[in-house]
Amino acid sequence: MDHNKIMRKKIEDPISRQQFYSKCKDIIVKKSNELGVLCNSNIALLMVSPNGEVTSYSKGESFEDIMIKAMNQPDQLNRRSIPNPDEEHLMQSLVQSKSEREMIEKIAMYGTLLFSSSFILIYFFFVVLFYMIEKFLLFLLGVFTMLMIGQRASVLSSYEPQVENINTVEEADAYKEYLLGAIERVQRSKVRISKS
Repeated sequence: MDHNKIMRKKIEDPISRQQFYSKCKDIIVKKSNELGVLCNSNIALLMVSPNGEVTSYSKGESFEDIMIKAMNQPDQLNRRSIPNPDEEHLMQSLVQSKSEREMIEKIAMYGTLLFSSSFILIYFFFVVLFYMIEKFLLFLLGVFTMLMIGQRASVLSSYEPQVENINTVEEADAYKEYLLGAIERVQRSKVRISKS
């Protein structure tokens, strides 16, 4: 079979190059994920974009764990008899990065727990506060109601003339006129209320 090779050349326009990189990067990550799921394999990818943005992806274990395993295996990658100082430095950096990532994950988990417990405490505080406000308002309503009942009682008692204080016929006539006027006002109010 004769396969025609497609000649690829560098994309000169930086914007087009970045767009093409982003599109292909997403495809590569998607295919790597499929490969990891279908074959139950650990995958680690490290990509650097044309503008220097680093993308790392891992499926299975963490990126650092996969790279450490790969560097520790005596296979085709590590056939040198003389140790490479760059590899040792890379290995130390990977181990440090792994421990930093684990610490960040623990801090994030603790922070989430701390945030959720703080949120619960704040929520509880507001529930108690609103409960206390409601009880206080009910208390004020009770006091106001008692005051209104007391005022009505005093208003009703003002319609009762104190007979023992009447000493003259003129005073008795004044009380009579006052009571008749009050009765008339009450009857008008009763008619007005019954119409509405």
